[in-house]
Amino acid sequence: MKMHRRKSRTGLTAAAAVVVAAAAAVLVPYYGSASAPRTVSIVYDPGPKQRCYSVSDETGGKNYGNESADCANIADANRVNAACTWFGYTSARGVECPAWRFVTYNWDESRLRQYPGYDHQVQGPSGSPLRLVLQNDARTLRTARNAQDCGLKEVTFSYEYIGSSLKRPAGGGEYQFSDGRVKVAYDALVKQTGGFSCAEKRAILTTDFIYKTARGTNVISVVHFDPGSFSRPDADGVLWSNHCRTSAGKPDGCRITVHGQALRPGKRTRIGLDFTALAKKYGKYLGDDPVPKKSQIVAVQVVNSVRGADLRAEISKAAVTLTK
Repeated sequence: MKMHRRKSRTGLTAAAAVVVAAAAAVLVPYYGSASAPRTVSIVYDPGPKQRCYSVSDETGGKNYGNESADCANIADANRVNAACTWFGYTSARGVECPAWRFVTYNWDESRLRQYPGYDHQVQGPSGSPLRLVLQNDARTLRTARNAQDCGLKEVTFSYEYIGSSLKRPAGGGEYQFSDGRVKVAYDALVKQTGGFSCAEKRAILTTDFIYKTARGTNVISVVHFDPGSFSRPDADGVLWSNHCRTSAGKPDGCRITVHGQALRPGKRTRIGLDFTALAKKYGKYLGDDPVPKKSQIVAVQVVNSVRGADLRAEISKAAVTLTK
């Protein structure tokens, strides 16, 4: 299942065509009763805890690795999806998709577990929060003409399969951003090795929240680690925006990159984001309609993104919740 993300990679991270903290709490109008708030997980495998994932190359549009050893531990009839026969897992209920996945961008598979190169690892026993390692080493990477390779390279952890990764509401359909307050949290550790080899000093870790609107796909990308200050923020603190238009000037989904809760190298830290508050805070960059009623949640991703730099990230205990 190919998940379509941002069309421009000028400032935002690029991981998923296959597509960054704490902000002031601002309430949005919710659609529902005035009963006491209730918080629910909207992913089947918070943590994650289960080895039920795939590995995909966004650039080439292909899947090149599957692990379904623990998929049976995520038993839910709603996870059935006939479109995922490629994953190779079928339960008594039917064909099911991965509960999460790794996504790479602009890496040739021949560089997997090489230096320079990239890696994605799953550490720890199944059933307890797994530790996901995103390794992205391009500092000494050369082109075919033996020049420094300054292309964008990414390694990503992603929740994105609707119904199999992201839950469906009790009544069916898809969760909307407008259904309640959406929060994301996880433990993260980052470490950069060496300096920068390219003009854009990019060695960043971001959390990306992606949702569909009538206008197009919106992406809010929150930067947690940015030792090279890859971009200067504007007066509102926005590092990059597509101003809701394509490079050709046509109306499009809105995409923004902002600084958020900062990580210190080598120090494991609990990241917490309130994407509802962030959307309201940067509403004018989101078409002045940051949380429309129809706003299907498409993906939540943690992205390791570099140009001519080496960066390692470790992710664990991820949670994606909605309170309404």
